[in-house]
Amino acid sequence: MSSQPRPLANFSPSTWGDEFSSIPRDIKLWKEYSKERDVLKEEVRSLLLSSDGKWTDKLILINAVERLGVSYHFTQHMEEKVAEMYQNLETEEYHDLFTTAVFFRVFRQHGYKISSDVFNKYKEIDGKFGDGIAKDTIGILSLYEAAQLRTHGEAVLDEALDFTTSQLKCMVQTLKSGLLARQVMRALKQPSHKGILRIEAKQFISFYEEDPSKNEVLLKFAKLDFNLVQMLYMQELSLVTRWWAALQFDSKLPELRSRVVEAYFWAVAISFEPCYSLVRIMYAKMICAITVADDLYDAYGTIDELGIYTKAIARMDVESMEELTGYSRTCYEIGLNVFQEFEEELIKHGRYYDVSCLKETFKTNLRCYHTEAKWRDKNYIPPFQDYHLNGATSSGICMLGISVILGMGKADAIDACDWVMKKPKAVFAAEAMGRTINDIVDVEEDHTRPHVATSIDCYTKEYGVPKEEAITALYNLIEDKWRDMNEAYMRPTPVPVHYIDIFLNAMRICDVTYKGGDGYTHPEEHLKHEIYYMLLEPQPM
Repeated sequence: MSSQPRPLANFSPSTWGDEFSSIPRDIKLWKEYSKERDVLKEEVRSLLLSSDGKWTDKLILINAVERLGVSYHFTQHMEEKVAEMYQNLETEEYHDLFTTAVFFRVFRQHGYKISSDVFNKYKEIDGKFGDGIAKDTIGILSLYEAAQLRTHGEAVLDEALDFTTSQLKCMVQTLKSGLLARQVMRALKQPSHKGILRIEAKQFISFYEEDPSKNEVLLKFAKLDFNLVQMLYMQELSLVTRWWAALQFDSKLPELRSRVVEAYFWAVAISFEPCYSLVRIMYAKMICAITVADDLYDAYGTIDELGIYTKAIARMDVESMEELTGYSRTCYEIGLNVFQEFEEELIKHGRYYDVSCLKETFKTNLRCYHTEAKWRDKNYIPPFQDYHLNGATSSGICMLGISVILGMGKADAIDACDWVMKKPKAVFAAEAMGRTINDIVDVEEDHTRPHVATSIDCYTKEYGVPKEEAITALYNLIEDKWRDMNEAYMRPTPVPVHYIDIFLNAMRICDVTYKGGDGYTHPEEHLKHEIYYMLLEPQPM
């Protein structure tokens, strides 16, 4: 037993027990829903392909299809329709704020960098947003959501976001209970652009149901689809939790975080489409492997043990396991097993990829953990930029993103992995945002035990400012990373947009998970409701 002190974190055990180890599947209901959904799907397709109606009606339909979470059924049709509308944009006229904000948001979400100058006409003579639109609650709400897609240098959107945020907060105090009040409160709590797609879809279904102008066919289709996909999730979750239980993690490594349900929740958030079952299952397992490694370095291992472990990881072979004992050996074994299983699954699915880049990013991740452990051991507070770069990599987002790309199994997967390894704007934005928001919400807990200096500590030391000012600066940095991601999404993109989506969704996961606290470490306080809402509570029919 080492005489060196251990930086124990006293993590809470999993709150779920064996709740998901066996989830019964209602085959009769599955068949019933599937049959009805397939009929309605063709009706919705006909609506999208129809050339009847006004341009604005088509726009509202596309917006509804996307926000209801069913656009993945019609990807090609949606892209063609949006491209057609974009090409004819200059010939169209827009008369109200709501419509202008919707078309701006839809085009931006499809990568078209429509100018934010379209909102200048809603300003007053003094050049500011004001009374002219202040009473247009639906327009204000729509502008607020559109402004979330701002990029660098778009002063009009910065102003719009400040103005609409202030207006919506005032409206909350005066609006009577009802649909609009709930929409405003929801938007202030969670802007849709920054929310997890499945949660946002379910939330929008409940709003759309009360919309007098709703399309009943589309609404029913969205409800059926949500429930069918959720049934698939429950079967996958059951499989992953049984895998975790078989590892006997809770009894072998009780000092570390057992978060397999939360890991699967993240997996759905990263790639929700039914066709990505392998992605979700392996992503969840990868998160478990990286969590185990993170906790070994951060919340259990001594500096001597971690030195031996890091050298073993550099080789990443079965023979190196003989050098390890106790927790180190068990953690190492879990990592090896996950990577071996991933390779076997890829081969089983006919995907003969070289996964060496995935292993290399995993090793890089752990080297960054080791750097942080050595900083902690020496009570060293590094320069902010040094910490920021190391911490971005140790977020694990790059490694996890590569696992998604390989799991997707597309022909250009290796090229996409090469793109990730170069740390382009989209990848670094997600990494930096993930590390920074984690540091902010964990700062008080981290200071209760031996822990590496956080970005807040580094910032306050380097710039000589109080903690509150450092936190404000870091939140501003996070907003800059959102701007970076929004810019990276604009056409032409260096890789197909579904690869950029991986890192955009990673930012959304972090925004939801760390809103008000560390929902991954303490799901019982911050994340349990979202897990139930997205994975376990069916959409009422």
